[in-house]
Amino acid sequence: MTFDLEVMVALAADAEKLRQLTGQDHTPEFLIDCEACGGEGAIEIPRPFADDPYFCIAVPCDACAGAGFFICEAT
Repeated sequence: MTFDLEVMVALAADAEKLRQLTGQDHTPEFLIDCEACGGEGAIEIPRPFADDPYFCIAVPCDACAGAGFFICEAT
């Protein structure tokens, strides 16, 4: 998901007002797809020494630790 910066700033301001009223954290969190794996959580790499040159194996993405996304807070 992509949110405009203005929307994120407005949500952060609302969260701060709610925190002041309730004493609880209401900071909005956004899921951002990992650019390294395209949100898949794994990267396909060619398997060495395989008979078929197109045969690939999937390994967990190092950038996102296999999750496929990052959790970001609006600040």
